[in-house]
Order: sequence, then structure tokens, then C-alpha cells
Amino acid sequence: MTGATSSLRARLARNLSWTFASQVIISAGAVITLFITARALGPANLGILALVESFVRVVDLILRIEPWQAVMRYAIQAQNRGDDAGFLRLIKLSILIDAVGGVVAALACMILAGFVAPLIGLDPGTGPHYIYLTAFALFFSFRPTATAVLRVFDRFDVLAKIDMASALIRLILTVIAWQAGMGLWAFFVILLVQNLSDRLLCFGFAMREMRRRGHRGVFAANGISAIRENPGILRFMWNSNFNVILRQSANRFDVLVLGAMLNPAAVGMYQLGKRVMNRVVKLAGPVRQTIYPELARLWEQGKVARFNRLIVIVSVSILALQLVVAIPVMLNIERIIEIVFGADFVGAGTVMNILLMSSIIFAAGVALNPALLSMGKDGLLVLVTVVSTLLFALSFLPMVHLFGVEGAALSNLIFNLSWTIGCAFGFQRARG
Repeated sequence: MTGATSSLRARLARNLSWTFASQVIISAGAVITLFITARALGPANLGILALVESFVRVVDLILRIEPWQAVMRYAIQAQNRGDDAGFLRLIKLSILIDAVGGVVAALACMILAGFVAPLIGLDPGTGPHYIYLTAFALFFSFRPTATAVLRVFDRFDVLAKIDMASALIRLILTVIAWQAGMGLWAFFVILLVQNLSDRLLCFGFAMREMRRRGHRGVFAANGISAIRENPGILRFMWNSNFNVILRQSANRFDVLVLGAMLNPAAVGMYQLGKRVMNRVVKLAGPVRQTIYPELARLWEQGKVARFNRLIVIVSVSILALQLVVAIPVMLNIERIIEIVFGADFVGAGTVMNILLMSSIIFAAGVALNPALLSMGKDGLLVLVTVVSTLLFALSFLPMVHLFGVEGAALSNLIFNLSWTIGCAFGFQRARG
């Protein structure tokens, strides 16, 4: 075993252990939090919480570009050539993009709140105020820069600890609100507290890590110069974000359209299934986060065979692990829902099974996203996501009209299946 191979495996093992362990803990905490929230609020109020959160997230996705993937790619290149000043300028550019994007997204949410609230099934009186409160956290949207910095420095442990602390804060506050018999407003305040703590803690620790590594003066650096020094960074940033915008917007727009077509109670049923599905997907997230820097390094160094082998091993392992866990759950889903979330949500069994299948398909191909980005095939990734989004959009209304909430879940399955097949085909062609 060569020294480089040993170092790669050691980094992957260390980073995966932290990120996967944290996601297991966070997922367990999130399910408990969802269990308490569902029992405290019921389907209708859970639907209102989901509608507000989805609207704010959609506006945030559309108006705020997250620079972390592009910054990571070009920062690794700056590190390889020993360009410390260029590294600082990249981080400053990232901070500027985060700051401007956060302000624009927050103000847009607040301006649109009164108009949008009744359109998506919210009360015209209280709905806008829920949106104002939730959108306030967007003014402090520095998490993307913090993520890039900590991952470039292999401090996945710091990110994991912050994520666990944030999930624990929300769980504790949710238990307090439930036991005290607090209403819906309390759960919006809890959401705000979690978002603020997560964003600000991450940024604070990232800046501390930079100082510890000897990178001082980031706020005095000329961030705009990084655009000239790194040709293609804006294109890469836009393409990587456009892919996320399409994918995540589809993952949120369905909630808003469902609210407009049906009612908050139906949204609550759908949201229950989606939250469980998202937990399954996020268990695969640490793998994507951990292998992206390694894939970028392997491709940059021309080690194609090791690059390909890593993708295959990761994809097969995730699929096998998920099938072992998911099949018993899917066979007993209605009984599990009744025990965990209460009899009010038993009708969500079919929805949850469809969404679990959807999440398994997506998670099995989760390594293809960082693989294509590392290969510089961001345009191909955008094309696949555009086609998948069109299929989702064209199928959503007819599916909901024919099958109700279950139809929305089927459209989600169509989206993830087409995206995974498209990425796999594109990756196969790109590597020759």
C-alpha cells in the first residue's frame, strides 16, 4: 500500500466516521423531534409549519447562490500551488456572496409574505407573520462559507459536532414546548433559534480554524480579485447551484402546490412522509460530503482508476445498507406510524412507502453528484436535473388530481429515478 493510498483511506475513514456518526445521531434526534411535533400539532398545524418552511426555503434557493462547492474546488487548487493570498481572496468572495444573497432572500420573503400566504393555504392574518419570523434567519446565511472552509481543512468533526448540537437544541426546545402546551408560534420560534445557532456557530468556528492555520486577514482581502484569478469559477458556481436550485425547489414546491390544491392537513400527511424520506437521504449525505474533496484531489492528480473504484464501492455499499434497513420498515409501515406518530397519521402509510423507495433510489446514486462536479461536468449535471425537473413538473398536477397525496409522492419517485439514471448514464459516458 502506497503512502498516498494509506493517507487517502485514513482521511476517508476519519471524516466518514465523524459525519456518519453525527448523521445517525441527528437523524434519530430529528425523528424524535418530528414525533413530538406531530403529536403536539396534529396534521393541520404540521402542514402550516411545512408550508412556511418550504416557502422560505424556495425563495432562499432561488435568490441566494451557495458558493461552497466552487470555493472548495478552487481552494484546493490554491492550496496545491501554495497560494495563501489567493486562498484568502476566495474565502472573502464566498463571504460576500453569502452576505448579499442572505439579505436579498430575507427581504424578498418578507415583501412577498402577504401576497403568497393565502395562495398556498395559509391564514391571511397569521401566515405572513410566520413567514417574517422564519425568514429572519436568512440575514445570517454564512453556513456555506463555513462549510467550505472546514471541509477544505478536513475538519468534518467540527461540522459534525455543530450539527449534533443544533439538532439537540431543537429537540430540547420541542420537548419543552410540547410539555408546556405551547401553540404553533412556539414551534416557529424553535425553528428560528435552530437556524440562527447553526449558521452563526459554523461561521465562528470556521474563522477560528483559519486563524489557527495561519490564514489571517480574510476580511481585508480583495474578494472580487478571486473572480479574475480563477477563470470559470462563476460558471461552476452557477451550474453547481442551478442543479441544487432545481432539485431542492422540486423538493419544496410540491409542498406549496399541495397546500394550494388541497389543505394544510393533507400537507401534514405528506410532510410526515417527506421528513422520514429526507432522513434516509441525509444518512447518505456524509458520504457525498466526505468523498467530494477526495474525488476532486484524485481527478486533479489524474488517478482515474482509483477515482472510478471509489464511486462504485460507495454506490453499491449505500444501496445494500439501505435495503437491509428499509425493507422491514416498509412491510410494517402503518403499524410503525400508529405507534410513533399517532392514529391521526395512519393514512400516511402509502405515501411514506413511496417516498422511502424514492429516497433509496436517490441515495444509491448520491456519489454521482460530486463525481461529475470533480470531473468538471457541471453542465451535464445541470442538464440531467433540468430533464428530471421537467418530468416531475409535468407529472405532478395529473398525479395529484388522480391519486391525491399519493400522487405527489409518485411524482417525487419519478424525479429521483430519472435523476439517478441520467447521472449514471452521464458518468459512464464521461469516463469513457
